[in-house]
Amino acid sequence: MTKLLTMALVTLGMALASGALADDLPGGKCLECHLTVDDGVGELWEDDIHARAGIGCDACHGGDSMQDHSDLAKRSGTGYQGELSAREIVSSCGGCHSDVEYMKERKPLLPVDQLEKYWTSEHGKLLVKGETRVAQCVSCHGAHGVREVNDAKSPVYASNVPATCGGCHGDAEYMSDFDIKTDQYDEYVQSVHGKALLEKNDVRGAPACNDCHGNHGAAPPSIDAITNICGTCHSYNAELFLGSPLAPAFKEKSLADCVACHGKHLIRHVAEEWEGEKPGSTCRKCHEEGEEGSDLALYFTETFGSVRLAFDDIEQLLGEVEVKGMDVTEGEDYVEAARQGLMQARTLMHAFSKPVMEEKVSEISANQAAALEVGYAALQGLKDRRRGLAISTLLLLLLTLGVAIKIRTLPPFD
Repeated sequence: MTKLLTMALVTLGMALASGALADDLPGGKCLECHLTVDDGVGELWEDDIHARAGIGCDACHGGDSMQDHSDLAKRSGTGYQGELSAREIVSSCGGCHSDVEYMKERKPLLPVDQLEKYWTSEHGKLLVKGETRVAQCVSCHGAHGVREVNDAKSPVYASNVPATCGGCHGDAEYMSDFDIKTDQYDEYVQSVHGKALLEKNDVRGAPACNDCHGNHGAAPPSIDAITNICGTCHSYNAELFLGSPLAPAFKEKSLADCVACHGKHLIRHVAEEWEGEKPGSTCRKCHEEGEEGSDLALYFTETFGSVRLAFDDIEQLLGEVEVKGMDVTEGEDYVEAARQGLMQARTLMHAFSKPVMEEKVSEISANQAAALEVGYAALQGLKDRRRGLAISTLLLLLLTLGVAIKIRTLPPFD
C-alpha cells in the first residue's frame, strides 16, 4: 500500500512538473504530452532557441495546442501538418527567416537572405527538381533542439560543421546516386585546416566546409573563384600569385589556381618533396626537366635546403657556447629573424620570381651570418677568458712562491 502511494505521488509530481514546464515554454498541451512520451521531442524543445523566443509548436506544425486530446488538437480545420516534408521544412523556416519585418523584431542582426541563397545552392536546386534526400534546414540545424550557431553543442558550430556535412557526404551508400566522392571528410581531418580546427580548436582561424563552400548557398566553387576563396585568409599569397607569370597560364589552361598545387580537402604543410624537378614533385606535374619552370623549382629547392642546413650549424654552435656559460641571446635573436624570413620566403614563392626570392634570401643569409658571428665571438671570448684566468693563476702562483721564499730568508724570531 505504501509503495503504491509513493508511486502515485511520484507520478503526480512528474505530471505537475511537466505541466509547470509546459506553462513556462510555448507549446501548450503539445509539450505537456510530448514530455510524458518517449520520443525525445519535449526534452529537445526545452533547449530550442525558438521555444525561448516564445514560438510554439503550432508555428511550424499547425494544430490547436490548447486541446487536451491529440485528436482534437489535430482535427480538421486546425491546419495541422504533422511531420513536414523537405520542401515544407524549407518553406516553413524560410517563411519567418526571410520576413524582414518579423526578423527585425525577433533577431535584427540575423541575415534574412538564407532562403534566397538556399535556392541557389546545389541542395536547393536538386530539391526544386524533386530530389528530397538533399540537405535542408533541419538536416544541419536539427528540428526541435535548434541552438545558436555559437553554441558549442550546435551541429553548425564551427568545429562541428565537418562532421555535420560528413554525415551525408561521407556516407558512400547515401551518396551513391549523386556521383559525388565521399572521402572529403576523411581527407579534411588529416589536413592542416582539419587539425587546426578539430585538434587545436581554432574556431576563429581554421576554415570548415562552409568557409569555402558557403552556408545556405553551398556549392562547389568555380575555377575562377578558387583564388578569391583561398585569398580570403591567404590574401598576400593570392596577391602574389595573381601578379605572377603563372596566373595567365593557369587561366588559359583552365587550372584551379591554389588547388592545382595544394589540393582540395587534403591540404598538408609544405614539404621538401613538393619542390624540385624530381618525378612526383608538385612542379613536375606541369614542367618537364630542363624547362624554365623546372629550373626555378630546382632553385627554390636548393636555396631552401642550404638555408635549413645553415640553421643546423648555427644551432649547434650556439648550443655549444651556451652550455659553456656564455650569453647567446643576441645570436638567438638573429636566428629568429632568419626563421621569420624563411617563412616569408615560403610565401614569396607564389610570385614565382627568382629576383624576388634572391632579395629575401640575402636578408636571411645576413641574419644567419650575424648569428654565426655572435657564436664565434662568444667562443673567442671564452678562450680569452680562459687564457686570462690561466695567466692570473700563474701570477698568483708565482706571487705565492715568492712570498714563501721571502719568508724563508727572514731571520728567526728571538
